Amino acid sequence: MKKTILKTAVAAALGAVVSMPAQAATDTFNFNGVFTMLDSTGAALANTSITGKNVNQFQTPITGTLTFDNATGAGTGTLTPFDFFSGTAPAEAVGINMQAIGDGAGGPGTLVLGNMLFNWSGNNGIPVSIVLDAAGFFSGEMTAGGANSATPASDGTYTNPTFGYLSQGPVPIATTDFNTSFANGCVTGNCMNNGASGGLPLVTDTAANLHRTLPGVPYATGTGIGGNPMADGAFPQDNANFDVTSLTFLSHDANRTITQNCALDPNISCAPSAVPVPAAVWLFGSGLLGLVGVARRKKSV
Repeated sequence: MKKTILKTAVAAALGAVVSMPAQAATDTFNFNGVFTMLDSTGAALANTSITGKNVNQFQTPITGTLTFDNATGAGTGTLTPFDFFSGTAPAEAVGINMQAIGDGAGGPGTLVLGNMLFNWSGNNGIPVSIVLDAAGFFSGEMTAGGANSATPASDGTYTNPTFGYLSQGPVPIATTDFNTSFANGCVTGNCMNNGASGGLPLVTDTAANLHRTLPGVPYATGTGIGGNPMADGAFPQDNANFDVTSLTFLSHDANRTITQNCALDPNISCAPSAVPVPAAVWLFGSGLLGLVGVARRKKSV
């Protein structure tokens, strides 16, 4: 009887998983964006490699590629190396992997969990986790300012009297102030070269941050620091923010039927719809563990 109940639950959960589209649906994009680092107090850190006149030192321009599988909610990315903090070598991110996680709590939504390793000035394998809101991307908005886009959590953070407050505005993909839980054996001080250091469940960031209240009004203490505290490496407890300001459609999986709203044309941008299924996959795993625990307890009784 116990085995039957467990098999039924597993079959039901697997049914939700296999109901995903059978064919791969991989789209590739070029992206432009900005990189912002906040310290453990939520203060923005200036990139000392940027010295040009009238250049905002706190939002370093970045470029790269993004590949997203609309069937599994998984994605990968590349990032063009960029100068940061006057390091002896350009900063680079390797092994960028992403997974759509719905709302992060088992329901549909537009959150994406990302993990990567960051190399900077001889410090290689710094683990970085990040929770992104890809609302604009999933709704088909490829440039900043769309009505369905997400606002970076770093917006409203005070920098200094010269640059004032960060104000990137709504973008297709924005870093949130959600933190991740440690995953795959990662703990503070023991995460170097761990390419999957962050995972579910998500943790609501309640740390104080410097946020704007009204234009011209001195900053006020808010809650939620953009990014996820780095657990190891050259920037312990600092928070890396990657905000995508625009995307350009490059290629489309030839096996997928191209819909009217997503043409295989390099001059037309398109994006997949929101993918809530990976959240169901996560719930399946946690629910299965719970059922196994219940079965074991009943057996011991």
